[in-house]
Amino acid sequence: MEWIAVLLLFFVLCTLLNLVLPQPPPSRWRRRMHRSADRLTGRLRHRAAPEPDPFDTLRLQTRLGHLAGKIRRVESTPRVYAKAHRLMALEAAYDDLLDEACRMAGVSTEAHLKRGEEKRWQEEQELASRGWSW
Repeated sequence: MEWIAVLLLFFVLCTLLNLVLPQPPPSRWRRRMHRSADRLTGRLRHRAAPEPDPFDTLRLQTRLGHLAGKIRRVESTPRVYAKAHRLMALEAAYDDLLDEACRMAGVSTEAHLKRGEEKRWQEEQELASRGWSW
């Protein structure tokens, strides 16, 4: 029963307030509320990813070329201390850079492929078809 009285009191107060303030709020309040709403929607709105910086692309291509040269040098040298360990580390770094380059170039990588020669070859071909060279 009390909630009916509270609800009735609420409606009476809203009616009295409407009679006292028949005009809309001043324009400065509307502008302020509009700016607040714009800021809020700006935060919630999905922003498009910015274009990659060409210097970042060039830096990444340079790093890929440097690592590819190191891999070739370790593979071609017959006697290198911890050759297998070095090759594994260099190839892992090269694969990471290839993944980063694919993200930057917008190449969709196939998730079902494990790291290895096949995935590396496909990523290199996709990047080369988009004009990447290293």
